[in-house]
Amino acid sequence: MPSLETAASGTKSESSTGAGLSIAILALAGFVIVTTEFLIIGLLPSLARDLGISISTAGLLVTLFAFTVMLFGPPLTAMLSHLDRKRTFIVILLIFAASNALAAVSSNIWVLALARFIPALALPVFWGTASETASLLAGPKRAGKAVAQVYLGISAAMLFGIPLGTVFADAVGWRGAFWALTLLSALMA
Repeated sequence: MPSLETAASGTKSESSTGAGLSIAILALAGFVIVTTEFLIIGLLPSLARDLGISISTAGLLVTLFAFTVMLFGPPLTAMLSHLDRKRTFIVILLIFAASNALAAVSSNIWVLALARFIPALALPVFWGTASETASLLAGPKRAGKAVAQVYLGISAAMLFGIPLGTVFADAVGWRGAFWALTLLSALMA
């Protein structure tokens, strides 16, 4: 089973442990990415209050993210599919780290909108590339299981990341939640 490095280059390795670890790392990265994507929903009242905007205006940040993923996801994923996967994952996680840091220091809705727009461009590239990479890492007989394992990151984010992130934000503020996501994204990179 190839490692992430060998899957990216097209060569094969027999280490199932390396493949399993790479798939687990992809699942953890997915956890951080989905938590970043949806945590803002629980933060809307506090960030609206802090930025002096209505909750419905703050809610447009969720719409912006979703619309950006829908509009740019397919062409960006296709356009970037030829790049080295390991580097692509690192760059995506660094984009999420930088965007979360920008969100944490944002002083108005426009800066926060930019901080939401940029990772929305990277999210579909991550999922398209992670699915294919997991399948290559596991090989044809275990591809479905590997992709499902990567997608456990989504379930874990929904069950744990978003609720715990919201509780964390209640304790330290919405900016603190974005700083925590910055740290998690940077550590994953």
